[in-house]
Amino acid sequence: MVEIKDFMFTPMTLTVAVGTTVTWKFDDSTQHTVTADDNSFASSPMSNGQTFTHTFSAAGTVAYHCSIHPEMTGTITVK
Repeated sequence: MVEIKDFMFTPMTLTVAVGTTVTWKFDDSTQHTVTADDNSFASSPMSNGQTFTHTFSAAGTVAYHCSIHPEMTGTITVK
């Protein structure tokens, strides 16, 4: 699970196996998104208490960010 709090993704980097579903939990007072840099997935703007999930079906590295606050970044490595 990746927590979104204080304008950060925690952890910022995560390594998972192919087929893993990752959940992002929104725990901040401001709306955020989870948006892949390659546009392979994107959440709508979400608020405190909501979650977003994505299943990674192929190996590789996916960088992502918050489209509202682009300084918020993270990376998922899929092996």
